[in-house]
Amino acid sequence: MAVVWFIVGGCVLAALIVLFVILTVLRFNQLSMARSLCDEAKRQLIGEIRARHALVPAYIGTLQQIAGQDLSRLELALASAERAPFDHRGAAAENALTDAVDDAALIPAALTERSLTSDSARSQRAAVNEEIDTTIQLLHGQLQVLTERILAGARFYNTNVERYHRQRARLVSRLFGGVFKPRAPFTEAIDDDGGPGTVGPASARMTP
Repeated sequence: MAVVWFIVGGCVLAALIVLFVILTVLRFNQLSMARSLCDEAKRQLIGEIRARHALVPAYIGTLQQIAGQDLSRLELALASAERAPFDHRGAAAENALTDAVDDAALIPAALTERSLTSDSARSQRAAVNEEIDTTIQLLHGQLQVLTERILAGARFYNTNVERYHRQRARLVSRLFGGVFKPRAPFTEAIDDDGGPGTVGPASARMTP
């Protein structure tokens, strides 16, 4: 009888070991897939960010054709965004660049309002700067499209990062803590636990 119980116990133990191995392999594969989704979302987001960075100089150059305008804020915002790392600092820099781009788009309208005080100035501006204004509007429209893609890409990336971190927090997943490193969310605000924050209207633009 003792031999029978020994055999039964051995079978149960072997079954438990096999089950643990299967669960471990499944968890490893799930973590690998979740990490891959994060990395692919990051690559897509970086592509959209670089596309916007590449277009801003043309936007600045066109605006500079309007005499007497200080575009140092926009130039500084672009330089900061290009140097920022891919984390909450990068998200904050992209938000600042968005604000600078949108504010610069108001320059032609402000100049038009001032030019209405003089008939000669109005006619001269209409003749000389109509094409520049149209170009500025087109470039700003393209930048807005890229901004929307960046926001959508950031939401998609942050969602995948949140899911990946939930997977990492599970019991079996802790066996692979050295293999599956955390991923930084692309959001301006960071909570105490390292997750995306939602404090303030600016940070909300780069949150899921």
